[in-house]
Amino acid sequence: MRDRVQSTPFSLKLFLASALLGLALGAGGAGAATSGGTLTIVPVPGALNNPIGATHAGDGSGRLFVLERPGNLRIYKNGQYLTTPYLNIQSLIACCTGERGLLGAAFHPSYETNGFLYVSYTRVSDGDIVLARYHVSGNPDVADPSSALILLTIEHSSQSNHNGGHLAFGPDGYLYMSTGDGGGGGDPFESGQNLNTMLGKLLRIDVNVPPGSPYAIPAGNPFAGATPGLDEIWSYGLRNPWRFSFDRQTGDLYIGDVGQGAREEIDFQAAGAAGGQNYGWDCREGKTSYNDTSDTVNNPQVFNSDCGGRTFVEPVLDYPHSPECSVTGGYVYRGRVASFLTGQYLYGDYCSGKIWRVASNGGTWTPALISDTAFNISSFGESESGRIYVADLATQTLQWIAVSTFSDVPPTHPAWSEIEAIQTAGITAGCDATRFCPDGTLTRTEMAVFLVRGIHGAGFTPPPATGVFADVPMSYWAAPWIEQLHADGVTNGCDTSPLRFCPDSFVTRAEMAVFLLRARHGGSYTPPAATGTVFADVPASYWAAPWIERIYAEGISNGCDTSPLRYCPADSSSRAQMALFLARSFGLPLP
Repeated sequence: MRDRVQSTPFSLKLFLASALLGLALGAGGAGAATSGGTLTIVPVPGALNNPIGATHAGDGSGRLFVLERPGNLRIYKNGQYLTTPYLNIQSLIACCTGERGLLGAAFHPSYETNGFLYVSYTRVSDGDIVLARYHVSGNPDVADPSSALILLTIEHSSQSNHNGGHLAFGPDGYLYMSTGDGGGGGDPFESGQNLNTMLGKLLRIDVNVPPGSPYAIPAGNPFAGATPGLDEIWSYGLRNPWRFSFDRQTGDLYIGDVGQGAREEIDFQAAGAAGGQNYGWDCREGKTSYNDTSDTVNNPQVFNSDCGGRTFVEPVLDYPHSPECSVTGGYVYRGRVASFLTGQYLYGDYCSGKIWRVASNGGTWTPALISDTAFNISSFGESESGRIYVADLATQTLQWIAVSTFSDVPPTHPAWSEIEAIQTAGITAGCDATRFCPDGTLTRTEMAVFLVRGIHGAGFTPPPATGVFADVPMSYWAAPWIEQLHADGVTNGCDTSPLRFCPDSFVTRAEMAVFLLRARHGGSYTPPAATGTVFADVPASYWAAPWIERIYAEGISNGCDTSPLRYCPADSSSRAQMALFLARSFGLPLP
């Protein structure tokens, strides 16, 4: 069906009872968002080639950009991967021996206006780490490969592992980049504690500089100027930070740092804290001591390699190996579906496939397992709407972590996004405590409540009823909502002499077209004349034809069927259809 859902027979008595209960519980309202929810991991259709990350452009397009290690940045758009990559730099990249390849991608916070994308990768000639900037071409779905500007090159030719390479813009507008310790085992180059190398670090640079300058050093970088150490360093003592992220709401920084042979760790820096943190490697592995192998005689380039007398920032949590072996840092969940995940940091392990959530509880970090998968978790990703994705090398696919508010509307339901959107907007809390009843047939009473909340907001309370309709006494539970809908000019009732509303009658799709357009444009709105050429079952002479053709023109409804295109004007509207129409009519953001 074109509108993706259709109504099915439903017990009127049961439905009205459950709807009344849902409304009595405060359907909608500012506090309607649930703190529970059901978690499902949903595969994103389409095969990938070594996916190692996913990000977004922050431009309102809703596109997801997926990193493939051989050197492609793919776009997932309108339910499919585009054939042509957004960026193809395979010829520049050393891949895929060890851990080399395309490592990271980040879009400039002002990408919508400046078109800048930043990528990091290992160079084909020697394996060195390269940070480069590209610009979008005239096609918004393709970057200009000739626009490359090399900002930074970091020597990494000796070993193929521990490259780091994740990129992200912080809440301060600066570009952050992680680097591994140079590879091998036990930090043979003594990079972690050496402030004269960019390896084993988190770097911070200012890319908002005049043309011709690759980057500047932000004020406040802890080792800038006369302070010993490289200007670009923000924090150090990292082995192979894979991956890091900023909480989009608080600005807090989380780092997943892969351990040596015993412990994996999550590091944390509160938003606004100064840089210069020493996370311990190779003096510490997780929360335990590590046998430092530094040798200032044979390695005179090492800066103050002795572990004694140093102050380390301990990880907020660590965990042992077996079956775990390699942490994959993730994101704090800030998706539009409020749930038990909201405000929780999600991370996983490449070897075991387990995914955990954790948040500070008065300084105590106690992780909880949320899913034990068979994935090889190479990375997590975050969409513009706050969806959290998992890149899986075992299946060469992307998955997304979905939370459903209602037990009868899983994320695979065709109207899941719109139903969650109207729930988040406070238009409804469902038909009872845990269900939405998507196939239930919509009554005119429910329609009144939904539309009034859509027009006036979730916190709106209509004035007391006065008895406008002969069949809606003032004592009727929904009388204030029905009379408000009449006052807003959305409905004139179902009959005159006397004026009636028919509160228990089901809403047809033709009626819905009228109600939605009046709610959207005002009670005095009149659509253009119908042509009779849009829907095969809606001739121009049909009473609601102008309204039906208009909601099609405004993208609110795509009809009930194709070949030929039909609208099914006399069919009853289901609650799921109402969710679709409401979300589109009021432009609600989808999860």
